[in-house]
Amino acid sequence: MGRSQWIAIAVASILLALTYWGCPVRPPEMEEGFKRGPLETTGLESLIRAARADLQPAQVATLASLESRLEKEELPDNRRPLLEQLAGEWYKAGHPSISGIYAKEIAEEANTEDAWSITATTFNICLKQEGIDDKTRQFCASQAEQAYQAAISLDPEDPNNRINLAVSYTDFPPRDNPMKGILLLRELEQQYPENPRVYTTLAQLAIKTNQWEKAAERLEKAVELAPDNPDAVCNLARVYETLNRTDEAATLGARCQELVK
Repeated sequence: MGRSQWIAIAVASILLALTYWGCPVRPPEMEEGFKRGPLETTGLESLIRAARADLQPAQVATLASLESRLEKEELPDNRRPLLEQLAGEWYKAGHPSISGIYAKEIAEEANTEDAWSITATTFNICLKQEGIDDKTRQFCASQAEQAYQAAISLDPEDPNNRINLAVSYTDFPPRDNPMKGILLLRELEQQYPENPRVYTTLAQLAIKTNQWEKAAERLEKAVELAPDNPDAVCNLARVYETLNRTDEAATLGARCQELVK
């Protein structure tokens, strides 16, 4: 699997203590995010042992072959395609936790915002996966957090990784600060008042808790900032429908259809 395919897989689903080259990569203001108890509760070998029972024989053979080839390679340029294939194969097998570990190894070598963002996204997908045990969920939460911090440190002006980090906190709230994700999003609203994604994300959280009026208010702001953003327009149409604002829902529903054609 090539790099573009691997990226597409990691991003499509809408990739221990973090140290790089001996230097901390997380921003100082987010240091508190690492005080989450025992972060490294599992690792690659234990995850693979647990996952083997779910694999088909063909998958086992493919992964074993890739691992064997990886062990023999020393040059980074030769290792990277194998790491990408392993990340992709484990993702397709339904194990983003393992895929993320290989993605992290790529990110450690490349040390780019893009690579760390993919790693974080992969671990964040793990957080949303049904049926995983608490130990694996905690592992994925700490890894997603660390990878987002690394991406933020490399491109501190881009709010998207900060938004994604906040979402990961809402998916798996820190035990000592369960409101951390929402509070971070509110901070981002102050820092980036012209960014529609901040408002669509806050709206999604309001929808989850049935705060429909608040969701409408936030989506209206997002549509005001980005009239052609289907995420804002289509979700606002649905919220209006829930609120029985039928005329507005019909108007925006038609607009949504135009945008997603």
